[in-house]
Amino acid sequence: MASRTSSLPRIIAALHLLPSPESMRPEAQPLSRIIEHALLHAQIAYEGGVRAFYFQDVHDTPVAPQISEHTLSRMIAIGRELRRAFPDVALGVCLMQHGGKAPIQIAQAIDAQFVRIKVYVGAMVKAEGIVQGCAYEAIHTRHHLNAEHVKIFADVYDRLGAPLGDIPLPELCRQAVEFGRADGLVLTGRTPEQSMRMFDEVRPLKLPVPLILGGGVSAQNIKYFINRADHFIVHAAFVQRGLPARNGIPVEWDVSLVRELVALAG
Repeated sequence: MASRTSSLPRIIAALHLLPSPESMRPEAQPLSRIIEHALLHAQIAYEGGVRAFYFQDVHDTPVAPQISEHTLSRMIAIGRELRRAFPDVALGVCLMQHGGKAPIQIAQAIDAQFVRIKVYVGAMVKAEGIVQGCAYEAIHTRHHLNAEHVKIFADVYDRLGAPLGDIPLPELCRQAVEFGRADGLVLTGRTPEQSMRMFDEVRPLKLPVPLILGGGVSAQNIKYFINRADHFIVHAAFVQRGLPARNGIPVEWDVSLVRELVALAG
């Protein structure tokens, strides 16, 4: 059985925010509606037994080259409302825009417990170009803000990009922990089978941090990960199409699907 080296609950729900005006998308929504949508889905997750979630601006694409003040202030406003509504959950933040400073700043401002950073060490080629590791920036920001309580969960070989170089996965994981001082490692393959192979490569290292499955878990395949991963980040497995809107807010998650996965995760 995978050892749980963190007090974080096993299931972490990923709240995908509606597109903001900054995205320039036709379907962009005002901040008030983005907050209502996030709170509604957080409530569904909470009713289903989830006690950890993070929020991410996944629809704000194409990704900006730098994190703007607008993004920073918007994410802080959303995070504060989530923290106010759910004071007992483990709260986290993840940004589409790359950087090690802003996620820590947001987490500190909203009393969050963790951040997820997609390229922490090494370099990846992604849709926005070459993205380089930001461990130095993240660690120094955390120190200067006196935010050592904010845990850094670092993706290694994010599935939405390709590594720039051929450093083996176990070695890059070791670098993320020993060089980058990551508090947890997020592993996600393009398929569940690839994800399993990634965990099987990294688990024998016995690194002193939790290993987190970053996506792709379902009620059907969780049995293959239950002894491999310490935690599971979940969005798609909670989705049920065709659910009625609530007060004009679209609903993507079904509480029964949340309860099922929470029970299976143990």
